[in-house]
Amino acid sequence: MRFPFSRPELLKEWVLNIGRGNFQPKQHTVICSEHFRPECFSAFGNRKNLKHNAVPTEFAFQDARQVFPEAEAREHGPERKADTALEGLQRPPSARDPVGQVLPCRPEAAEAPAQPASPPQPSDHSYALLDLDALKKKLFVTLKENEKLRKRLKAQRLVMRRLCRRLRAHGAGRPGSRAGPRPEQQS
Repeated sequence: MRFPFSRPELLKEWVLNIGRGNFQPKQHTVICSEHFRPECFSAFGNRKNLKHNAVPTEFAFQDARQVFPEAEAREHGPERKADTALEGLQRPPSARDPVGQVLPCRPEAAEAPAQPASPPQPSDHSYALLDLDALKKKLFVTLKENEKLRKRLKAQRLVMRRLCRRLRAHGAGRPGSRAGPRPEQQS
């Protein structure tokens, strides 16, 4: 769904509900329909249309601890954006995970003792990858199996070719066999 730029008050509500600090949607930025409740859609014909006052509310995170604060984003300023992006590329994926990086929103929360690391939260999309290592292992196992099956298929084709040659050679040596093309070869 495209962001409602023609309605600034609704756009502001959408951006706040997304919960990303300093997030500014562009003209072609879209949001997945899974972030809207079913009652936000009106069925007209074969299409599911979003109602004019619908707001995205379905996200995997719903507590304020997981939302990046606006003050933290303003602290770095625009000159720090490139540095932050470069640091994000150099860090391991677990360090870049926004769910793993919980920044406190209130100063009194910053003084609280550190809590043990929680397991990664499930994604808010049904098609998102949860366990990348297991999926990668499954891919390599499947590729190996595919290669074995290709080799078996190649060997079977070779056997079939040999049998067809032997059959043709045996059939050509018989008296009474036709010299012309076989019926299945005629078009």
